[in-house]
Amino acid sequence: MGMRRTRRVFALLLVLSLLAAGCGKKDNDEGSGGQTSEGSGEGASDATLVVGALEVPSSIDPAAVYERFASDVLFNTTNRLVEFPPGATEPAPGLAEEWEISDDGLTYTFHLRDEVTFHNGKRLAASDVKYSLERAIKFNDPDGASFLLQSRDDADKVVAGIESIETPDDSTVVIKLVEPNITFLSRLNYTVASVIPDDGSYKDPEALLTGDVASQLEDFENVETVVGTGAFKLTDYKPGEEMTLERFDDYWGEKAKVKTVRIKFFAESSQLLNALKNGEVDLNVNELGPAERTELASSDTVETFKGPGARIRYLVIDVTKPPFDNVKVRQAIAATVDRQRIIDEVFEGAGEELFSMVPASFEDVSKDYISDLKADLPAGQKIKFDLWYPLNKYGDTEPDMAENVARSLNESGLFDVTTKSADWAAEYSDNTGVGSPYGIYTLGWYPDYFDADDYIEPFYSGEGFLGHYTDPAMDELIVKEQQETDADARAEIFDEIQKKAAEDMPFVPLYAEAPFAYYAKGLTGVESTMDAVQQTRWFVIGKE
Repeated sequence: MGMRRTRRVFALLLVLSLLAAGCGKKDNDEGSGGQTSEGSGEGASDATLVVGALEVPSSIDPAAVYERFASDVLFNTTNRLVEFPPGATEPAPGLAEEWEISDDGLTYTFHLRDEVTFHNGKRLAASDVKYSLERAIKFNDPDGASFLLQSRDDADKVVAGIESIETPDDSTVVIKLVEPNITFLSRLNYTVASVIPDDGSYKDPEALLTGDVASQLEDFENVETVVGTGAFKLTDYKPGEEMTLERFDDYWGEKAKVKTVRIKFFAESSQLLNALKNGEVDLNVNELGPAERTELASSDTVETFKGPGARIRYLVIDVTKPPFDNVKVRQAIAATVDRQRIIDEVFEGAGEELFSMVPASFEDVSKDYISDLKADLPAGQKIKFDLWYPLNKYGDTEPDMAENVARSLNESGLFDVTTKSADWAAEYSDNTGVGSPYGIYTLGWYPDYFDADDYIEPFYSGEGFLGHYTDPAMDELIVKEQQETDADARAEIFDEIQKKAAEDMPFVPLYAEAPFAYYAKGLTGVESTMDAVQQTRWFVIGKE
């Protein structure tokens, strides 16, 4: 993930201490997002922060969102039971000011803050938390993050995650898990666990959605507004054009530094670049390519900051489709791709080769078993296939990246690869996962929660979000690492997982990209929110 600082790998220290003591996190003077619950809003102004974006949200409903920019919108307009203050790698109090964990690691008892108000004036109660989590689970969106809260088998039996949610009183939420999971608190920080009001503002399925979930979601998904408890309130939204957030004066924490955040969506990176240079946009995070970054390096008005952490890029292989049902073909692809050439030729050196889905920044965990693989295929007959990549998703470099991958494969003499593309919103996003017409295709990944498990379970679990690969032995290993509380023992399990991943090769790791922020000189707080957790917190950014 391209971190430049040494840091502990796991967000475990807090959890371990809680499991050992059987008691919860007490008052934390950082509060949510590094704010105090009695914040005075010192440094707040009437300024407007203009954020430029290329990625247009396909949804802004917490139960459906699984995209980076839409997640940022929710991180600024909603709250969760636990949250990561800027720079932190351990969960801290959010809407829950304290909690306890049972000795067996199965029961979490959260105690809510007093006098928290939703944007529509409703007072927060435990029933809102129960409603929000159960609603997200019932959405069961195959393209969403419901699986972070609960997974079920083919017989509709809950096999992982939340088993039950009880509310013994208005300020207490008791969550029972099917089995211990050391990552559970970190998962509760992702936007799928955002708390919304149980007052009719959002529609709720009566039961778990099954079958053609996508078509059913249209009846329940809120794509027009957000009603949360966050530092900003969504006041206007024109999809694909602009979005306006206003400081929420009744926010329970420290007030946002600026009064208004205005988001402008751009169709082309060149338009966004010009808007930054001309002062029409104050901030963009991670959506400009190396050419734009080079151009901004000489700017007198725009700063560039490289943060820790990274998104990863990888190839998804449908192991059920020929020729990819042959593991030697999959391993040959992984062994043949020239990762460094992609970084050098497409990204001007800004990236790191990736030989595991777990980035090298998790230095105690990440292991390379891919470099030892050999392209063990018969000579003389090229394997022909199409490599798919998305348009309007990962920036203007995506075609060059895909062509670079195809070229290194073709130059090996083993493959005959043709690249094909589709628009992300119009087609590509609907053609990933189970039933995809693509045999091999590119995707990217931002962390949902800060733990190495977030680069393992979503991909290699039989209940993961793509579903091309399932293996009982791998599932057992994933459960073991999630339940292991000793860091060294857990690292050994991760080692086994990565070794098996290289043997089975359902995903081909390509490279890791460090996040970059591009912002107008005079902004404050940008560097503090560019941390390994990768949540852009607009509420900590000030404007002179």
